[in-house]
Amino acid sequence: MKSAISEVEAAGAVIPVVILNWNGAEDTIECLKSIRKSAAAGFVPVVVDNGSKAESIERLKEECRQIFSRILYLKGNEVAERNGAAREEYREYLSPEHRGEEALVFIENGENLGFAKGNNVGIRFAESAGAEWVMLLNNDTVVAPETFQELRRFLREHPSFTAITPQIRNYSPNTRIQNCGGDLTYFGSRKYKFANQDASALPESDFSAITFVTGCALLFKYKVAGALTEDFFFGEEDYEFSLRMKERGLEMACAHGAVVYHKAGATIGRNSTRLGAIVLQYVSRLINTRNHYSKMRWQATRILAYAYLPVLLVRSGIDLRRAVGAIRRVEAYLKQNRGVDHAEFREMISLQ
Repeated sequence: MKSAISEVEAAGAVIPVVILNWNGAEDTIECLKSIRKSAAAGFVPVVVDNGSKAESIERLKEECRQIFSRILYLKGNEVAERNGAAREEYREYLSPEHRGEEALVFIENGENLGFAKGNNVGIRFAESAGAEWVMLLNNDTVVAPETFQELRRFLREHPSFTAITPQIRNYSPNTRIQNCGGDLTYFGSRKYKFANQDASALPESDFSAITFVTGCALLFKYKVAGALTEDFFFGEEDYEFSLRMKERGLEMACAHGAVVYHKAGATIGRNSTRLGAIVLQYVSRLINTRNHYSKMRWQATRILAYAYLPVLLVRSGIDLRRAVGAIRRVEAYLKQNRGVDHAEFREMISLQ
């Protein structure tokens, strides 16, 4: 009996690559050019614009017309209204005859929906198009020429995995590894594999089994794993995804042969205070662990988090009085909320 992946391969299924863009035309264009130059493997890019400025969108569209010969333009609300229902117009862009090599899908959301909701529009497109797998790829990345071929081979040879990440390296120097996924720890932290090591440090094995994956470059079987949580406007969606995968006993891996170079733009860091970025991370992390841990385990995690938070803040140049105030703010927020919406996100990252 054929594996599910073998059946997908036999059908020549194209895999959508969802690239979320928000006023990042320059990065997105470089990412798309690298995809266009990559070895043919049946991956089709799906750009989802999250409410960029008009001039930025027009520039991106013009460049896309220069790179791709076939472009399907859609509105985000049109895709959302389909709610995953099959649509032949979408399927045609993922058909075996075209293999997606010169095709691009361009979806305009019209507003900034945040990271998870924006990407989930792309996932709904994938569902309506009949795809079994979908890949999320940051717009500030560049794919190595053989990456998609390596991912396709990995799916064929390792059918037990539900989610896969490539090895993610720095954009410069491009031999330095950012991470190869990682592992979740018992009390809510995460430990990256091979972080800040040279690529030569990787073992000769084909992959590393992992329990944590970043949203930077994530290939997964969305009908099994589910879409991204929309509890957060931005941040910690990949952590919740990893918790959910582990909870369900679904396996993940880093495919060592596939490489993505990441500029690590640090969107939060560019637009937030240091205090705001730390508080946002703590709030989101504690909400996630509260939702997935037993009550006793979460309380232990919460106590340890509060014990370390003042140390982290003081090391970041924030005085002890403000550090204590931050703990009170996090605790008060947790009592009243189960997520972080757009307005709360903007308020939190501006904390002084």
